Amino acid sequence: MKAARVLIKEDSSENEVPVPYRVFSFSEIRNGLFSIVERLKVINSNTVIYYENKNKNFVNAFLARNDKIKEYNNEPVDEVIENKGYRPWELISNLSSQINSDLEIYLEKVKWINKFKIKPKNFSVVGKTKNLHIHQDANIYPNVVFDVSSGPIVIDKDVKISPFSFLEGPLYIGSQSRIDNARITGGCIIGNSCRIGGELENSIICDYTNKHHEGFLGHSFVGHWVNIGALATTSDLKNNYGIVKLIINDKIINTNTIKFGSIIGDFSKIGIGTMLNTGSVIDIGSNIVTGRFSGYSSPFTWLENKNKYRLDKFISDTRKIMGRRNQNLNPLMENVLQNIYEEKYE
Repeated sequence: MKAARVLIKEDSSENEVPVPYRVFSFSEIRNGLFSIVERLKVINSNTVIYYENKNKNFVNAFLARNDKIKEYNNEPVDEVIENKGYRPWELISNLSSQINSDLEIYLEKVKWINKFKIKPKNFSVVGKTKNLHIHQDANIYPNVVFDVSSGPIVIDKDVKISPFSFLEGPLYIGSQSRIDNARITGGCIIGNSCRIGGELENSIICDYTNKHHEGFLGHSFVGHWVNIGALATTSDLKNNYGIVKLIINDKIINTNTIKFGSIIGDFSKIGIGTMLNTGSVIDIGSNIVTGRFSGYSSPFTWLENKNKYRLDKFISDTRKIMGRRNQNLNPLMENVLQNIYEEKYE
């Protein structure tokens, strides 16, 4: 296959909703079975990918995570992918169709998926078993129910699903994630190394995020390295069934949908029993501990909007949290986080 030359062009000024993309690129967010970067590589491993962003620190961190991608220097390209149309509610509304589209690529290109035929013994399948794809190294306990009547389910390597979980497609669960006594419905994407329990509906959860206890999360976008405490709950529908509007940096953003929950940025923590009102936006690095939250929290909020999370304490806590998963906060990502902090507070 001929090598295509693709430019990923990211302009923060085009981000009406910047919270999901402050630390990671829009092209790294899984919006189906793949992220944009993964999809390009899977479709054609010879594709030459370039990346452009005016923020040099962001570029350096991005290239470190994606070592085969090159910084753009005006080379000729065949295609340009820009960060337009990647608002969270758009990703969520397109989730089902994207998973179905990606499955065709998965069946053709990903080797493991055709090797393991589903033979339900201790777990149950509602719908046709051909729509359930479980990696041979996944561990499915007895009394788990997979419902593929509304869409396919893909369970990746080393996933563990404990008894009495109900999983409805379309659904993707990334490698090394753990699902415990969960009800997952409405079309969801769960990243790698996540811990999920309670009720989850029509949401995107990025890598290394925990929502491991009872509580409802619906029609929401949750970033990387987020921890959601027990019984924390999102509202995803207003009592008057009105259009959900977000407030970010004093700007009102119309989602044009009546069903949308919350945006929770990377490295944020939501305390036990916190109630997030419809359309809540928690910016990155925040630690929210309150009975009820509504509106927008600035980056690195500490408990309440008027307080800030000290940078040295945030960095120290983040290192400890990542260390528990055998990951490191590298200097390049630390520079990105420090720049965001300084732009906000210094």
